[in-house]
Amino acid sequence: MKIFRPYIILIMVCVVFLAFFFVQRLDNKFTIENPNPLNEGWVYEGIPMTLPTDLNVAKNEPYTISIVLDENFHEPQHIMVRTSLQNVTIKLDGLVIYEEVYGESLIKPYASMWHIILLPRHVDGQTLTMTFSSPYVQMSGQINDVFYGTEVMHYAYLVRQYSIRLLIAILVLVIGLIVMITDGLFLKKQGRGFVHAGLFAVLLGLWMLAESRMLQFITGSELLIGTLAYLALPLFPIPLLTYLSDYILKHYKKPLKMLKYIFAAHFFMIIVFYLTGLMDFFQSVFISQFWLVFAMILAIILLIREVIEDHNTDAAQFIKAFIVLFIFASVELIGFALGDYQNTSLFLSLGVAILMIILLINYTRYVIQRMKLSHEKELYEKLAYMDHVTQGQNRLAFERDLDEIFKDPIKREQLRLILFDLDELKSINDAYGHVVGDQAIKEAFDIIMEAFNDHGMCYRIGGDEFACLYQTTDDDQYQNKKKFIDEKTKAFEDATPYHFGLSYGSATIVETDMSSKDLIHQADIDMYQHKKNRKSST
Repeated sequence: MKIFRPYIILIMVCVVFLAFFFVQRLDNKFTIENPNPLNEGWVYEGIPMTLPTDLNVAKNEPYTISIVLDENFHEPQHIMVRTSLQNVTIKLDGLVIYEEVYGESLIKPYASMWHIILLPRHVDGQTLTMTFSSPYVQMSGQINDVFYGTEVMHYAYLVRQYSIRLLIAILVLVIGLIVMITDGLFLKKQGRGFVHAGLFAVLLGLWMLAESRMLQFITGSELLIGTLAYLALPLFPIPLLTYLSDYILKHYKKPLKMLKYIFAAHFFMIIVFYLTGLMDFFQSVFISQFWLVFAMILAIILLIREVIEDHNTDAAQFIKAFIVLFIFASVELIGFALGDYQNTSLFLSLGVAILMIILLINYTRYVIQRMKLSHEKELYEKLAYMDHVTQGQNRLAFERDLDEIFKDPIKREQLRLILFDLDELKSINDAYGHVVGDQAIKEAFDIIMEAFNDHGMCYRIGGDEFACLYQTTDDDQYQNKKKFIDEKTKAFEDATPYHFGLSYGSATIVETDMSSKDLIHQADIDMYQHKKNRKSST
């Protein structure tokens, strides 16, 4: 899997360029204006302030900011604010007009949410207050931008700001599903394990979707909004570690397998700790990030050792992919540690999007290669089981199908084996040549096929020998088929200068312990008896 070939990098550059070009063109055609910022004129404990800001407030301590609304609020307006794992209460002249409180039940955990609130007309001159509180030190005191305008303006702003993240998340998710479905359904016997890479992309896409800041507009489940990112974080490394340990690394498998169990245990620990109140989801994210960084560093070290000691080319290609992912993830983690929550998942999303497109390109190449090999294999198998003279099936196919029938009790019980022998083929070859002899063989097979193809499969099993696996033991039907064979062979013989005839015999399962060899022997006896009877009657 050669990931960083120059032409692939060129494709990536073109894709990114076209994406930004498309977004820019879309933005130019999007005539809906952005909402107006409402960041000036706020007061906190008598001190004027400008948003966004981060106040020095202890966790769980409520803090209130206020503003006197100006003439822009003479007509109805929607205000929009994003809370970061915070409760919020909004009042107008002391009257509560909006309130969201989280963490009071297990089905409503703390989540970062957009809040769009309608203010009625003629509220200019009134005092708008917003009260926040958060159980987390990192989020307590944080206040984001506030906007006002029509509801459509707010949604247009969100689409402009965050649609790229949402589209990247959906792209990663779709690529993962494509790889999983095609590998699981159509290529599962190939043993390359791309289904694990697909599952990794699906789980990573779900995490990116949760971090896109648009999930609340896709689902109304507050439980899903508040938990998806935290639960996907320890899950998506597991299929990637499985892929590395099972299909890339040759020697250093155990450390990554141990890491899989650590991530799985951490996932269940997150759920148990949340349900018991020992630790909520946000508190667990730092542990998840630690294990992610540890896993990436360990994987890179093991891959490098494989390359140095074993010249593992697959490992060498994976190192390049991991380095790119590690760089983007490091920028992401540094920003998160420094409190840059506004750009959470942005850098990692871009890096992952590039890697997922590369994955899809390489997987498509792999699928095409496997399809070619599968087609060649199918062609060779067809040739192996085909008789070149009759274009029907040969003895290998007969033995294969007979064995399969004997494995199925119902088909075995319904089986009538019929054997045929073409009269005097050697005389035809000697007198008229092998071309005419082959024509006689082809005609005999065509007659047999025409007679027994309705409920059976026919084969040429030797030079002048044929067989039919007929799935009915009805004797009247078999007698009618025999008459048809006799009539057809007589009609063809009348039109040829040589003798043309078919001897035949059949056998059915009469004893439960009969083997396929016993059945062939019985049909062979019956056929030679028929041949003997024909000779004595002429």
